[in-house]
Amino acid sequence: MFIEKYLDKDKLKLLYSVYEDWYIEGLDEEQFLKIYNFLEQEGFYFIDDVILNYLELFEIDEKYVRNAFVEVKNVLGDNYIKDLGKDMSVINKIMELAETYMISDNF
Repeated sequence: MFIEKYLDKDKLKLLYSVYEDWYIEGLDEEQFLKIYNFLEQEGFYFIDDVILNYLELFEIDEKYVRNAFVEVKNVLGDNYIKDLGKDMSVINKIMELAETYMISDNF
């Protein structure tokens, strides 16, 4: 499974305790990598935590995720990554916003 490239053994074990095997194994590696690279380029220092808690984020099209993060950055300011690290629950809002962009784009 490709996800082993991104998490150590302990975190991988934790991931499998949180998510169903079929869900993890059904992830699209290319899509996952797009979001992973985006987070890495932005300077996220807690990508492992995002994977463990918000794996669904990695299924949303990159352009919508980027747009949602830009909007959050505009609200929170340049230190938004540090703020998100302190309160990762905002990532739920980012996912909702990205999905809203995707839905509105399809209509």
